[in-house]
Amino acid sequence: MDNYDEFLADIAEIAEGLANLGKEAYYEYMGPVERLCDNSSTVSENEIGLMLDYLLSFCGYEKVLGLYKKVCRTFYNKYPECISDYIVYYLEEYEPEKYEELKRRAVIDK
Repeated sequence: MDNYDEFLADIAEIAEGLANLGKEAYYEYMGPVERLCDNSSTVSENEIGLMLDYLLSFCGYEKVLGLYKKVCRTFYNKYPECISDYIVYYLEEYEPEKYEELKRRAVIDK
């Protein structure tokens, strides 16, 4: 095996590790997200922001993105400014083309 093959094998191993980390994050955060959403009337804006901060790092994994969206949908009416900010953070990180388009159209201001 030459250096290039070793490099590719290392990259594949890292990618697999990231996918496994996303799965672990999903199972780790599934319960807390459910409890947060079930008790929406007593949850503070700070708690929402903290949960979305945790989840944002793993939104590349589809199931974690589902949890992120669930929190956003549950709390949008209660904390629209906070949730809007986190939607922008998501777009900036994971959908930069859409983020740039919205910024260009002055839908978001950053």
